[in-house]
Amino acid sequence: MDALAKRDTALHGLLFLAALGATALAPPTQWPWYLLLPLLVYAGIVLAVPRLRRTAPRLALGPLGGTPLLAAIAFAFLTVGVLLGFQALARPDVTALAARLPVAPFGNVMVAGLCFSVVNAVLEELVFRGVLWEVVAGEWGKRAALVVTSILFGFGHLDGYPPGPLGAVLAGLFGAALGFLRWWTNGLGLAVACHIAADATIFWILFQAGAFERNIW
Repeated sequence: MDALAKRDTALHGLLFLAALGATALAPPTQWPWYLLLPLLVYAGIVLAVPRLRRTAPRLALGPLGGTPLLAAIAFAFLTVGVLLGFQALARPDVTALAARLPVAPFGNVMVAGLCFSVVNAVLEELVFRGVLWEVVAGEWGKRAALVVTSILFGFGHLDGYPPGPLGAVLAGLFGAALGFLRWWTNGLGLAVACHIAADATIFWILFQAGAFERNIW
């Protein structure tokens, strides 16, 4: 990569980190705004500047079949098992987490669960295995992208599910596995699919725990 291309990659990284930082200073508590706003701010700036449009990260689905698909299916089942096992053993209080999800406007908990699972997975993959991955890989290579995005993914889930430091470690490992899929396929498709399976399981756990009752009724 020539010096000009590396400079443009660094500029994209700074812009995206600035968008994330600005949102973090006064983060909206309701999903999906704390994920969507940084992406919208960054995309708006990139679209407004021709040079940035030409050098924007190129994101693709990647291959969705063959051995990577089998690995993704196995990983999705493993993830679902870990999440259900954690809930059965730890039974954490998930009321605060459920309160951040706007279930009532959907009018139906199943519709809300479907929308959350798909939209949250897509947004988080665009942030971590999308823009951040491309920026870090462009500067320091894919190994660095795998490490950096996994750590940031884990840190960003300290107040997610599973909750607390253990949950952050598990999220970091989950992010690393998604990063391997991203690296293997050079695309986001299978990573998004596995992420949807995990988010659907988390929503089911919150529903089974009765955490949405106040939001629905």
